[in-house]
Amino acid sequence: MRAIRQNAFGGPEVLKAGSVEAKDVGGTHPRTRRSKEVLKAKTALYAAFGFAAISSVALAEDLSSATAPLAPETFTTSAHSDKWKIANALSAGPASITDHAAVIDWPTNPKDGMSHGRVLRQGSNGWTCMPDVPGRPQHDPMCVDGTMMKWLMATLAGQKPDIDRVGLSYMLMGEARQGQNASPAKDPIHVEEWFYVGPHIMVVLPDSARGALEGINQDLSNNQPYTTLLSSAHAATPLWVIPVAKGGDRIKEEPSK
Repeated sequence: MRAIRQNAFGGPEVLKAGSVEAKDVGGTHPRTRRSKEVLKAKTALYAAFGFAAISSVALAEDLSSATAPLAPETFTTSAHSDKWKIANALSAGPASITDHAAVIDWPTNPKDGMSHGRVLRQGSNGWTCMPDVPGRPQHDPMCVDGTMMKWLMATLAGQKPDIDRVGLSYMLMGEARQGQNASPAKDPIHVEEWFYVGPHIMVVLPDSARGALEGINQDLSNNQPYTTLLSSAHAATPLWVIPVAKGGDRIKEEPSK
């Protein structure tokens, strides 16, 4: 019996009966087996290298996007690396604050309090910076002192802040907000109008001084300081927002010459 195969040049090559290539004895020659095993090992190794390369590209997030303006019709998201979130959070305040501030990621439900947030970086100066709130059309990281953190967590939980001193916060990337007293939209794409507030600081007063902020502007569109309530609860106290630049503007910190 003869078998025919193509030779290296594409022509027919006759194999004699009994040759290794023509034998059909229900098994595989040891050399052929070893070749197949080597081929499988190489294939698996190449696949592993390819997967690792793809993974490294996916994980190599561009940190410049942590502060670059968002593309139109896109919204902030929590789907970022820890390094990205830290860079984003620290852009909220001046270096004199952020150099030694802690960085904490928002919990899934902010009403649970920041004790449920994940610590991304330890701090030593009593300030805490948080990355973007998901679902906003522009970056809005925030840095708060201890009093503002206490006020913020109580307010988001619908409780009385019960603070006895002034609290301060920085949002030097600005923010985009819905109108006064608007219920937060479940899907930001359905928000009809966003108000873009420029870089600003925020101040809260002791509960006993709540009346001191009565009569202050509440219009978010005129780039003037305004007061707002972050909760509809009866115990809510006002937040005083003081813009230091117009909506869409950026502040760049430069060392003195």
